[in-house]
Amino acid sequence: MKLFNWLLLTIIAILILMSLIALVTIHWTLGIKYSFSFSPDGIETYLISFGKYKTLFTATVATIAAYFGLHRLKAATDANSDKLRQDRFSEWKTVLDIRFIEIEKFDPYMKREFVRVRYNLFRQLYDLNFSIENNAQLTQIFQSTFQDLARFFEEQNNKHIGMGGIYPNNTYSYSFDSFRFLLLGSVDNIYADIVRDLQILYLASIDPNRMIDANMYQTAQLNYRPI
Repeated sequence: MKLFNWLLLTIIAILILMSLIALVTIHWTLGIKYSFSFSPDGIETYLISFGKYKTLFTATVATIAAYFGLHRLKAATDANSDKLRQDRFSEWKTVLDIRFIEIEKFDPYMKREFVRVRYNLFRQLYDLNFSIENNAQLTQIFQSTFQDLARFFEEQNNKHIGMGGIYPNNTYSYSFDSFRFLLLGSVDNIYADIVRDLQILYLASIDPNRMIDANMYQTAQLNYRPI
């Protein structure tokens, strides 16, 4: 599109230059051969002189009109695209807002941060037609939007706080289910192993020195009282 735009501008510049040369030539010739007057004969002579370059002038005007018409079409197309994007965002946001309600009990702060990065996530998913088809796409989305937030999500989870941050094993997470519920719920199509891949990314982003002790976890579980 940009190449075509520059090509059209180049053609317009050439045509305008040729038209200006033609105008100068017409007036120079008329000035030498004739003394212009506002009589029928004078005007006819003037128009006949312009008629010799009719094709050039017509081409110049038509090309300029085509250029501005192309820009009007592009503006209309962009406006329609923006409206479709905004309508899609409104629908997508409504679905996500409903899901926020379901995770608030244990992850009240996840909603706040998710909302902050929500539009960035939307733009990435919109470009992918709301489909995550492979691990590379998932990794790009997670690393660019959520990698720095995963530890915050985990440590602000109410059960994590109530359990003293003790883990039964190195594959456990207090907040992953809520995060998975939000992220994958905002996508239309996913690939088969996405939950496993997402969990690997998530666990790699939380505290690597977290306390992992199955016995202590069981004791904490017995003493745990929901906040």
